[in-house]
Order: sequence, then structure tokens, then C-alpha cells
Amino acid sequence: MKTLQNYISNKINIGQNKYVLIIGESPSKGARSPKLWNNAYKYFKKNLKMYPADVSEKNLQGLCNFLKSDKNFLGSSVTMPFKEKIIKYLDKTDMNAATIGSVNTIVKKNNKLIGYNTDYSGALYSIKKTKINKKNSIILILGSGGAGKACIVSTFNYFNKSKIILVNRKKIKLDKFIKRIKNKNKNKIIKLKSYSNLRNIKKIDLIINSTSIGFNNWIKQKSKHYTLVDFCPLGVAKPKLQKIKNKKNFLEKNFNCIRENIRSSINILNNLKKVVVFDIIYNPTETKLIKIANLFGHKTLNGLDMNLMQAVEGFYIVNQFKKLKKTIAKAMQNGQ
Repeated sequence: MKTLQNYISNKINIGQNKYVLIIGESPSKGARSPKLWNNAYKYFKKNLKMYPADVSEKNLQGLCNFLKSDKNFLGSSVTMPFKEKIIKYLDKTDMNAATIGSVNTIVKKNNKLIGYNTDYSGALYSIKKTKINKKNSIILILGSGGAGKACIVSTFNYFNKSKIILVNRKKIKLDKFIKRIKNKNKNKIIKLKSYSNLRNIKKIDLIINSTSIGFNNWIKQKSKHYTLVDFCPLGVAKPKLQKIKNKKNFLEKNFNCIRENIRSSINILNNLKKVVVFDIIYNPTETKLIKIANLFGHKTLNGLDMNLMQAVEGFYIVNQFKKLKKTIAKAMQNGQ
């Protein structure tokens, strides 16, 4: 008989209780959602718990099929790198998730998995907090992955008659996404050919980093590991993929690459007179991008609020709570 443990690599003990998951490559190594959701369950005195489920891509379909038949499974959050890949294993996506092309919340109804995107509302919440003029502003968005697409759509919808500059390392992927979504407002869209073109921009009102560059985790590609925590997304230089023993070994092998990345990032932020920097990363709370921006006196926001508000929305959908969302937010922060 297949069990949850057949599909995930970390050991969790659910027993016969109702449960929710956060599905990703390694959410057990630092995802914030389990703490937020479990704070709320405790606050509302619910006998439920969210567990991190570390899944390999080859087991993703099998896990989804198993969850459809598991009577104790209620729903799940979805994190890197499966927000886009998981869609083909779901039975349905709501209109918002279908438009964005990314899912970060799953609800089970009648043994079917339905995908939602709550990154959109989380991103919009933080974008509003920047207090940038909705008209005639210049916004730069870095990245167009799962969370990046939500940031792009929320930016398109919130701003009007502004200039929105987009850049992604995979240009074809960005082109396809922009063609697919319908931009009903009057924003001017500019797609940069490469990150090296950033040095030519002299005025920006808002920078949104929706890439994973700066996030504190280890990424595995075959037998090679690397981390992006010491890099800034504005820099051109990228880490070299090598077999490494530990963090010190990685830093030694990538010293010159990191130095060039930070140097070019400093030059870009130094040339901008006044800019708000919103980095959707929350671990660490001060990424290299935010540290450099603070160095020049720019206003900065990290991803804590976006992460909280997307969790509130996901909790609201999965648990079908009639509580006010501000009450759920308070419950999630209780005990932090």
C-alpha cells in the first residue's frame, strides 16, 4: 500500500489525523508557512497541522495522485520549484492561477485537486505599501518564475500609465508569458534583452526582485550544489556550478564571481537617486540587494509581509474559514 512516505524524502508522522502540506523541493529546511499555519491552528483550537513535504520532481505526480485519494488530506501550499510544474497534475485551476500560470495553494474537493494563486494578493499588498504613484512611475521587475508572474500581473493591474521594465534570464519564457496575459491598462512594457542592460537605466521608482537570487538555501543540480544567498539579482556574474564540500569551499571557489556581482550591483544602485526596493525574499530578512540599497539610503521592503498575506489567503481558502482575514493574520503572527 502506497503511503505519503513513499513520495517524500523527509520523515513526518501524520498518523490518522487530518492534515495540510507545503510541497516543495526542501521546505523542511526553512519554509515559513508551517509556523504561520500551525500558529493559526493553535489559536483557533483546531486539531490540524501543516507539515513540510520535501519532494523530488520525479515523485511529484505520484504524490498528487496519492493526495487525491487520501481522505485525511485537506490542501497544501506549494513552494519552489514546483509552482508551475505542479499544474499539469491538478484537476483544475481557478481563473487567477490560470492567468498567472502558477499555483501556490491546492484545495482538495471531491477527490480532485484545485489550484489557486495567493502570491498575487500577497504581492499586491506589499506593492501598495511602497506608496509609489500609480501613474507615471518606472517599475523594474526582476524574474518571471512562479512568484515572479504573480508580481508582474499584480503590478500590471495596480499601476496605470506607468513604464514597466521586465528582465528574465530566460527571455523566451518571459516573451511567451507577456503575450499570453492581457494587459488592459495603459502601461508601457519594456523587455530588456539581458541583465547587463540594467547599467544603462538612470531612473527607477520601484525595483521588485522576484527571483530566488539572495535566498538562503542550497540548490542541487545533479551532483552539484550552489547557494545564491551571497549574490545580488542586479549583478551579472553568476555562481559556478561545482562539486563542493561546504559553504566555505563554495565561497572560496566563487570569490571573484561574488565580488564582481556585488560591485556591479553597487554601481547600479549608486546611480539611482531615489528608488524603493521590494525584495520578495524573506530568508534572510536582509538580502544583499536590501543591504546595498540601505547603504545608499533607498527605502526597502523584504518579503515577510507578502509571505504572510499569501499564507493568510491560502489558509482562508483551504480551511474555508469564516473568520476575518485580519484575524487570521493576527493568529498566524501569534507566538512569533
